[in-house]
Amino acid sequence: MKPFSLVHAARLPLTGELHPLQREFTRWVSFSNALSLLVAALIFSSWYIWSHRTVEDTGPPPGVQIVKFAELGVPPSITKTSTQAAQLNVAAATAPPSIGIPEPVPDEQARQSTIATQAEMSEALAPITASELGHGADSIIVDLDGADTSPAPGEFVAFDELPVLLSHEQPAYPELAQEAGISGVVRVNVLVGKDGRVKRAVAVDGPELFRDAAVEAARKARFKPALQGRNPVEVWVIIPFNFELPR
Repeated sequence: MKPFSLVHAARLPLTGELHPLQREFTRWVSFSNALSLLVAALIFSSWYIWSHRTVEDTGPPPGVQIVKFAELGVPPSITKTSTQAAQLNVAAATAPPSIGIPEPVPDEQARQSTIATQAEMSEALAPITASELGHGADSIIVDLDGADTSPAPGEFVAFDELPVLLSHEQPAYPELAQEAGISGVVRVNVLVGKDGRVKRAVAVDGPELFRDAAVEAARKARFKPALQGRNPVEVWVIIPFNFELPR
């Protein structure tokens, strides 16, 4: 056995790319990369061939027949087809109608004619003038005196001055309420007209025993009407009536 020398140690590749394990690793990595590329190419080729199949490979769908261009015959003549269609139209136009043919009947079976003449239709459809309505030809008069234009309870009415209560009567105390010792307050919503008189009165709340008496007293109240500018307007206001037992 020869002794180990520094010359032999210098020739032994212990590190770097010349190491046996490093060269073996490089070889196996190159082989695995090539194998992966080959498998990917085979998969892509199979998918491409399968997705681009032609009709000849797969066959037509059920119920569909493929006819080649060479098997098609000569198309029909356009002139001949037009001539046949014109002949059919002329025959249909010259053929006598099969329905709507009048048949003569005896006079006693014939009904009285109800079809208006041209003159009668023109007279019936003639426009109506304003003079025929009983008014002048230049204007139409609409009578709104009978229409109720008063605002509804809760409806907004524009005004500049509120109505002022001038006088009202104290309502009569119901005898049944006096005997029962009942007291309370009734609020009545009243519609003050343009002349200051109460046009409508509705009890809003309060004991039922006092409502009729309160409404009767509210109808006799007098107001200075509400003003919109210098013109009186109709508005709704609340009048409270306090019913208290005498002490």
